Amino acid sequence: MKPLFTDSCLALALWAGAAAAAESPATVVSNAEARRGVDVTVYNRDLALVRETRSVELPGGTFRLEFRDVPAQIDPVTLLVNAPGDRSFDLLEQNYEFDLMSRQRILEKYVGRDLSWIQEDGKRIQGTLLGMSDGPVFKVGGEVVFDVPGRLALPALPSNLRDRPTLVWLAGSERRGATELEASYVTHGMSWQADYVLQLDAAGQRGDLQAWVSVDNRSGGAFNDAKLLLVAGDVNQVAPKHAIMADMAMMASSREAGFVQEEMYDYHLYTLQRPTTLLDNQIKQIALFEAQGMKVERQYRLTGQEYYYRGMGEMTQSPPVEVHYSFANRATNALGKPLPAGVVRVYGRSAGGGRQLLGEDRINHTPVDETVRLHTGNAFDIVAERVRTDSSKVGDDRYRYSFAITLRNHKTEAVVVDVLESVGGFWEMKASSLPAKKVDASTLSFAVPVPAGGQTVLTYTVDVRY
Repeated sequence: MKPLFTDSCLALALWAGAAAAAESPATVVSNAEARRGVDVTVYNRDLALVRETRSVELPGGTFRLEFRDVPAQIDPVTLLVNAPGDRSFDLLEQNYEFDLMSRQRILEKYVGRDLSWIQEDGKRIQGTLLGMSDGPVFKVGGEVVFDVPGRLALPALPSNLRDRPTLVWLAGSERRGATELEASYVTHGMSWQADYVLQLDAAGQRGDLQAWVSVDNRSGGAFNDAKLLLVAGDVNQVAPKHAIMADMAMMASSREAGFVQEEMYDYHLYTLQRPTTLLDNQIKQIALFEAQGMKVERQYRLTGQEYYYRGMGEMTQSPPVEVHYSFANRATNALGKPLPAGVVRVYGRSAGGGRQLLGEDRINHTPVDETVRLHTGNAFDIVAERVRTDSSKVGDDRYRYSFAITLRNHKTEAVVVDVLESVGGFWEMKASSLPAKKVDASTLSFAVPVPAGGQTVLTYTVDVRY
């Protein structure tokens, strides 16, 4: 009987061990050191597509794979995984574990459990953590207290806490040994924009344009020696998220290993011809292109408001005269490149030759053969004065307004000021001292020449019907 009993116990033990093994599959850990390559495609608005290849040692059968060192802002539902060298590899289940270890989270998991405080003399005070909703509440020696002297000590770390966000997969493979896994996923917290420097010559008629790209990584992940691709265009997103502030990094410029541009469906793709490292909480700037000797035009503009054509009585104002620069994005103008959205900073030179900032403006994505227009600031030496000299009702729904706009030029050169008037409603020009041009259904304009050291008065009368 004894041998039979022993064999039965042994069989039961083996069955129990096999069942335990089935319930607790082997765990394989993959971190950033296992990467064999990574491509990062960054879009303009808080979005990036990461494609990485890692070498993984497969145990065979069903196993847990912890895929670590992924960005904190990863969108796990976008994950695509395959093993090109192992057709039997299957991904059965995926969990994204981001319950990260911190003092607050550790204590929250200790609610209702015992803990202790170590005193200076080495003795311990025992107590129970009652709650954490608005700070810790303890029960010590039959009393409820909020602060206990000493160093808080816990018997063990709670389970299910991670030091970093981790993808945990339940996977299976019929074979053992090393293989390469390809994983693609979308993460938020990354974006890029173009930054331009336009340097004008002394006359302000020619300029050199330098274009940079600024890649902003706030995703919670770092990518070493990555292949960087940038997509210029507005990609629709369902639920955009927001991220944290970032620090500036050093500019990195390599014109021989810069970007190659290509059209990709309705977007433009820029591929950096060398690996680069994208650290978390970093803005990296990389040279994009240069254009020299572009023709640049300067315009002065006075912009009116629609409310000028409302109400009755006199109105006097001194609005600013805006300074604008424009250039044609054409090959015949030493440019002819698709310009991604970004900020253009315009510089001029002082009499001593020093470079000075004249202003900056943001541009949208600008295709080839379009015109770039920049509002850099307001003119100092050109002064405008607008007076509504008359207003009357000339019909049931018709009003007549008269204006006198005085432009004084204190510069040593003559200028032309474009006056743009937002009339609104249905309007008809009755009289004007200079020719009026209809810009669109609600806007009219005048080109007003103003001599050096002199002034010009523009007068006009318009009927408006609402």
